[in-house]
Amino acid sequence: MNEVHTVDYAIDGADQLEVPSLNVVKGGGGAMLREKIVDSAAHELVIVVDERKLVKHLGEKQTIPLEVLPFAYKTVQVEIAKMGGRARLRESAGKAGPVITDNGNIILDADFGRIKHPTQLDRQLKILPGVLETGLFLKMVDRAYVGRKNGKVEILT
Repeated sequence: MNEVHTVDYAIDGADQLEVPSLNVVKGGGGAMLREKIVDSAAHELVIVVDERKLVKHLGEKQTIPLEVLPFAYKTVQVEIAKMGGRARLRESAGKAGPVITDNGNIILDADFGRIKHPTQLDRQLKILPGVLETGLFLKMVDRAYVGRKNGKVEILT
């Protein structure tokens, strides 16, 4: 990204796609910070999902991933509890210990249940010392391609 600064298109998947807002949750794979940098630098962001990822409200089917400095994760967990959420350290399935991001950080999966005000929650999370990025990708998606069980593809804008 330091060499190109911007891209014409970013095509990405998502863990949840809120309809009709096209807000998404990403980070199930653990690379939300770098993905958000690339996606925000794109002139157009296109999301590709299947219909199982569609939700009316973010947080219905999945927690919100947070990339957090390892030094601060316990403090962040306490602060999230004060906000009414519950944050769990994402453990690695293939080895003992937490999942380590491509930036050398860890992931907390924060459960707030159904999120009524995602922009407000995103702001509250980002001001917590130690939180580097959230998996809330808000007001970023230009178009979404949704694969349906019947083999059709629906385009949402």
